[in-house]
Amino acid sequence: MMTVSEWIQARPFLAKLAGVQGRIDATMDAFQPAPLAPPAWDAYAPEHASGVPLLHSASAAIELAPAAALLRTVAADLAGAPVPPSLALQAGELLAGLEAAPGAALQAITWLARGEGNPPARHAGLLRYLGWSALGRALEPVKDAYQAWPQAAEWRSPHCPTCGAQPALAALVAEGDGRARLLCCGQCRTRWAWKRLGCPHCGNEAQDRLEVLELTGGDGLRLDVCRSCNGYVKTIAREPVQDFLLADWTTIHLDVLARERGLERRGASLYEL
Repeated sequence: MMTVSEWIQARPFLAKLAGVQGRIDATMDAFQPAPLAPPAWDAYAPEHASGVPLLHSASAAIELAPAAALLRTVAADLAGAPVPPSLALQAGELLAGLEAAPGAALQAITWLARGEGNPPARHAGLLRYLGWSALGRALEPVKDAYQAWPQAAEWRSPHCPTCGAQPALAALVAEGDGRARLLCCGQCRTRWAWKRLGCPHCGNEAQDRLEVLELTGGDGLRLDVCRSCNGYVKTIAREPVQDFLLADWTTIHLDVLARERGLERRGASLYEL
């Protein structure tokens, strides 16, 4: 089975991005945030049934302070890390903004997670990248608890049950005698089951408007294309599905291919092409 290092070795254009992502992952691995308590599921159940994601739920009331602390830690590390100088400079300036006033980091995370307040005046793109990395990691206990909640299987919306974003990826996994479809969030890395056929972006189910673009030598990767909205979902159709393939950055070359073919990236992503 191919490892992530072998994947990068075969795709050297991902090497710089892999180095930065690896640095962020290592920093988050060393950080020990306060554990997040799962929400009161019974209180959240009516909102869940109506398609309200966890981060947008008043009854779930997810605590965001641990993600804010992790965001500051990651920004501080990148500011002094052996990364491209422009990235280190932006990380330092972002960190200064996050520390400019009490609660500034929490306000930034709240803007990302819930759309409340105003975006930062500078480096909003870097904030999205680092902030969602921090949110995804801090929310892992909550996401694990959600997956164990029996009603999680009843989620019927194509948007992410954690943050509400449209999916960036999908995976086909074995289920009984066939295969089921999992959608994957490019922001918080949540995965959830959705119907096998149909566009998760516009809801189109007309087979003559749906297309599969198989990649020659693509290691089981493909683009599921909708000609109604001109969107696509990067799909891993191999078995078993390796975890690293479900990280948006490892398949960013598929986004480049899609753009070259005139398709639009409608799923949420932390990366600008």
